[in-house]
Amino acid sequence: MAVKKHLEPFLPVPRLERAGERWTFDYNCPRSIGRVKAFYGNFGVIVRALAYVMAHGGEGLLKATMDAVLNANYIRKKLEPCYDLPQPEPCMHEVVFSDARQASRGVRTTDIAKRLIDYGFHPYTVSFPLIVHGAMMIEPTETESKRELDLFIDAMISIAREAEQDPELVLKAPHGTRTSRVDEVAAARKPVLRWRPETK
Repeated sequence: MAVKKHLEPFLPVPRLERAGERWTFDYNCPRSIGRVKAFYGNFGVIVRALAYVMAHGGEGLLKATMDAVLNANYIRKKLEPCYDLPQPEPCMHEVVFSDARQASRGVRTTDIAKRLIDYGFHPYTVSFPLIVHGAMMIEPTETESKRELDLFIDAMISIAREAEQDPELVLKAPHGTRTSRVDEVAAARKPVLRWRPETK
């Protein structure tokens, strides 16, 4: 955090300081506003990221990156006949489609995502990026096998076909989950933030 010198005494504690050959936390700051958080940041996430980088090394990271880009472009080419592609150029590690073709039948990106659950896949990122109307951002990782990618592609092609032939099937999805569709507007306006047992 960067502040002017006259604000320094008020910065939160602990402060990381050099003590000879090592680093230490300094809590002795009487004019400080105190602790902002009760933990030392997102330490677990940082350790996992560092472990991933160290395990792969430079060459491994390059290969992982190339695999992720290859996977995204593979999906892009396979799904291009079924879904609108706002940016036809080769993509990087994620591909963004739009629901423009399916929207003519009343099927939107959220409906397609919900139907994908019935096929056993976690839905893609819905309605992002915001510059693409009805966006479907698919971001396969570098660890996905070709077999898994093909299963996902087959599911997406099937859903595109269903949207054409039987849109109600997609609009009422998911069908195989304990809870079906939730009222997203009501959930946003009247969120239930705490569980309460049913009273009889």
